[in-house]
Amino acid sequence: MNINKTLVPCLAFLAASSAYGSGFGLYQPSAVSHAMGGALLGKAMDASANFNNPATLTDLTNIQFTVGFVTEHPRGRVEAGPVFGPNRKYSMDPGPFMLPHLQVAIPLPADFTFGLGMEPEFGLGTQYDDMWPLNFSATETTIQSFTINPNIAYKVTDDWSVGVGLRWTYFEFEQYAMPQIPQDGLELGRFANRLRGDNHAGDLGWQIGTKYDITDTFSVGLVYKSWIDVSVDGKTSNNVRDMNNAAVRRVARGAAQQAVTEAATQYVREHGLPDAYIPVIVAQQPMEQYVSQADRTIRETVGKNAYRRTGAASAEITLPQSVAFGCNWDVTPTWHLGAMASWTEWSQFDSLHFDLQGGNKDTQLDWRDTWRGSLGSCWDFAEDWKWMASYTYDMDSTTSSQTSVMLPPADRHILATGLSWNCWAGLELTVSYACIFMDGGDMSFNDSLGNRWTLETCWGFCHAAGVSVTYRF
Repeated sequence: MNINKTLVPCLAFLAASSAYGSGFGLYQPSAVSHAMGGALLGKAMDASANFNNPATLTDLTNIQFTVGFVTEHPRGRVEAGPVFGPNRKYSMDPGPFMLPHLQVAIPLPADFTFGLGMEPEFGLGTQYDDMWPLNFSATETTIQSFTINPNIAYKVTDDWSVGVGLRWTYFEFEQYAMPQIPQDGLELGRFANRLRGDNHAGDLGWQIGTKYDITDTFSVGLVYKSWIDVSVDGKTSNNVRDMNNAAVRRVARGAAQQAVTEAATQYVREHGLPDAYIPVIVAQQPMEQYVSQADRTIRETVGKNAYRRTGAASAEITLPQSVAFGCNWDVTPTWHLGAMASWTEWSQFDSLHFDLQGGNKDTQLDWRDTWRGSLGSCWDFAEDWKWMASYTYDMDSTTSSQTSVMLPPADRHILATGLSWNCWAGLELTVSYACIFMDGGDMSFNDSLGNRWTLETCWGFCHAAGVSVTYRF
């Protein structure tokens, strides 16, 4: 299976989506959903039902619009170095990112409800120092995405609803790296490589959900999101950087010695002379002149290889399918609980394969399927006020056999809270905040010279703050 990574810039100001942890899924369709940890599969609190479970759109009995954003700033420290050797700690800080959202719900005649969601569904951002030891894998990776998600929901009975929708996803991928230039077991230098691409007009997937009210206060929901097959087109560029003069000279000397010896051997054989003449003839040659010629030839060849690998890039990517189920319980008229669990098939990302001009680029991932679980609560503590809080566990998708540092290994624990204020007739303001803590994990892999390297996440932390404004007609 040929697979890739995704990114997405949306409109000019809908800048970017980013996070790191389990895979590169994002789960912030509104500030309310952010504060509740997405535990809203059995009940809709706002039009973010478009993302969480389209069947719950039937809970919304009036037209409503929600607009806002969630910002994230992931940071961390990793320890990297040779498996048998001194390791050092390095910081990772790609900077802050903005995740915009727009959600609409419109009740229709005959128990139908139309919904439209616009939010980033996938995203990732990691950035290391250019000179860190694993820069041959990556120094910076950005995945940005934006999904337009129209849905239609239908209330089959008083207790049962179904919903279905499309997911039109535009994405873009960009990665910087400094791959090695290997020759005879030595590193001649590095390329400065940039790889980027997007899927132009976007690609389509779909989702389907159902919701059932077991009692007047307890409901359950189930939603399935399909694969999205994506075709990426872009460009790759390579520039020769940091040639290792000592290594080049050593390889050049070996190449010159071999060429002169072969020429001397051929001369001796053609003239019927004893082999003892070979070292005599070799010793009489202007070796430094041949070494300098070989040095120039090596540098010219490296430059030509870099030029040949600069040009068009393409890949076929499949974004993973997922299944989520959950329940919501109105414990009292003012206290509400929610629970959610989701499974995502990240194991389909066995490798990333780019078709490049002059050669291909393959990155082994061997990711595993992940589970994400959330518990959320909401308390209507005053007539126009709600307080929300949640805990989410997000399982690490990476494995010790992957050969990419675009996603450091770590589980995520997310503590979120939020406050909603019905500040004016029909107008609601919600603010949310979450702390994301990342447990350490480790992995190891070989470079192009066969050296074994290790990477361990020492710690990771992310601030995530959101604001949504909802108007209900």
